[in-house]
Amino acid sequence: MYAGLLNLSILLIFGISGLMATIEPAPEQRKRADPTVEYRDFTVPAGLDDKAVAAQVYDFLKLPLAAPVPAFAIRRNADNDLSFDFYNPNGMRRAVVLEKEKRIRLETRRNPLGNFFNGLHTTTINARTSDWRMRCWTWYNEFSIWSLIGMSLSGVYLWLASRPQYRLAQYAFAAGSGSFILLYILTR
Repeated sequence: MYAGLLNLSILLIFGISGLMATIEPAPEQRKRADPTVEYRDFTVPAGLDDKAVAAQVYDFLKLPLAAPVPAFAIRRNADNDLSFDFYNPNGMRRAVVLEKEKRIRLETRRNPLGNFFNGLHTTTINARTSDWRMRCWTWYNEFSIWSLIGMSLSGVYLWLASRPQYRLAQYAFAAGSGSFILLYILTR
C-alpha cells in the first residue's frame, strides 16, 4: 500500500505516457510548431576538435535539465557548421555553432504535455545530466520501477498465501501470464 502511495505520481505518468503513445499520430503526421530561435555570442577556441567544442558549448550555455552531448550526436550540417541536440523532458534544443559569425544559433522546440510525461517516464539513472532536479527524478523513477516489481511479486505472494483456490485470481494470473508469453513469442 505504501509503495503504491509513494509511487502514485509516477504510476500516473507511466499510464498517461502509455495512453499518449497509443493515440499519438505517426511522426510524419504530427504538426510541429516552428522552433523559437535565439542567438548567443560565442567564439570557438582555436585547436579544438568537434567533441571538445560541443563540451565547451554545453558548459557555456548551461541549459537547465540537459545532459552533455554524446559523441555520436555531434555532426556537421550542409554549411559545415557544427550542430548537436540537447534533450530533456521539456523538449529539444538544437545548437548550431556559427564559427564565422562567432555565435551560436539555439533552436528550442517545446514538448506538448503528453511528450513531457513520456520524457519523464523514460528518464532513468543512465541519464548523464548534472542537473540536480533531473538526478532526483531519475532516482525516483528507478525507485518506482523496483517498487512496481515488488508490488507485483507481493501481489502473487498474497494471493497464494491467502486464497490460492480463488478462481478469478487463477484466471487473471493465467490470462496475464499467457498474454505475456504469447506476445513475447510473437515479437521475438
